[in-house]
Amino acid sequence: MTAISPPVQSVLDLFATDLADVRFGDLDAPALARIAGDVQAASEVVVAAQLALDVARGALHERQETLLQQAQRALAYARVYAEADLAMTARLDAITLPRASRRPRSEASASTSDTTASESLVLTSPAEPARRSPSRRSSRQTKSADRGEQPREHHEDEGQPDVVQRLAEADSAYQGDALRG
Repeated sequence: MTAISPPVQSVLDLFATDLADVRFGDLDAPALARIAGDVQAASEVVVAAQLALDVARGALHERQETLLQQAQRALAYARVYAEADLAMTARLDAITLPRASRRPRSEASASTSDTTASESLVLTSPAEPARRSPSRRSSRQTKSADRGEQPREHHEDEGQPDVVQRLAEADSAYQGDALRG
């Protein structure tokens, strides 16, 4: 960045050479050189501040991207969770998130074939299957019945419950989008 314009630099050069011994009141070569030094110092402060601003903007962008990716993931989970709740589904469908531009640096450096713990969806532990309390389930069924909805059926011979299966599919879709993005 050139802080001193070419015409002003020409005047400074003239007073530094041909007019070095001339003084017009308080204006002479040393006075002009001192003011030019002040301009250069102020310019260096601006350059340093601009660099710090660029770094801060980059950090902000990275954090915004991380938040957006997590919000997309949370929205996908919430949509699966709220499938039986028409009002909540309508509220969730009204939310349109933009696509993430890229993965944050911390995750982009990880190999695309590796899955970190923060990216994994653990549905159940093999040693200890997930259990729902009967009161919570009956509470949900009661709420669904109050809204005139039919309770969702789950047959033991189908494997995972529908919601758990859909959560796993949503997580897989998120993982696929993240690797492509």
